[in-house]
Amino acid sequence: MLRIVVAAAISAAATHPVPVHTQEAVYIIRHAEKETADQDPPLTAEGRDRAAKWAQMLRRADIDVVITSDARRTRETGGIIAEELDVPQTRLPANDVSGLVDLIQFDHEEDTVLVVGHAEIIPSIVSALGVAEPVVVSQDDFANLFVVTGNAEGMPRMIRLIMP
Repeated sequence: MLRIVVAAAISAAATHPVPVHTQEAVYIIRHAEKETADQDPPLTAEGRDRAAKWAQMLRRADIDVVITSDARRTRETGGIIAEELDVPQTRLPANDVSGLVDLIQFDHEEDTVLVVGHAEIIPSIVSALGVAEPVVVSQDDFANLFVVTGNAEGMPRMIRLIMP
């Protein structure tokens, strides 16, 4: 299994990454397109379509669990994917990056995990997983797939893919 470096807190991750349990991969996407008129908006028809396309793309990735924030748009995106892949879905508060890392490290240490997050939180998640390369996700970008794995030395490696 490949090793991933995980830090207990975002600030510690930037300067003192700590190796933890092995992990094949952590996949990270942003929620799909959302309505704009609500405090906790649902997905648009285009967003539901994108979530279904993510499920199709990820069907051979051997995802074991989908983790989302508690926001409706991430739950809906993750729910469409989890249902299609027939895997469980769990959620955490949107800003609880250290809780997410703990959940991955302790409850899903041998699983391949899909995280559905938010544009402003994904950079912190990637950093907390020990990736030094800075990540920026714009508010109008819904097509990024970040895959964090370990290399032969157990250090984190990130691959960034764009959905066509």
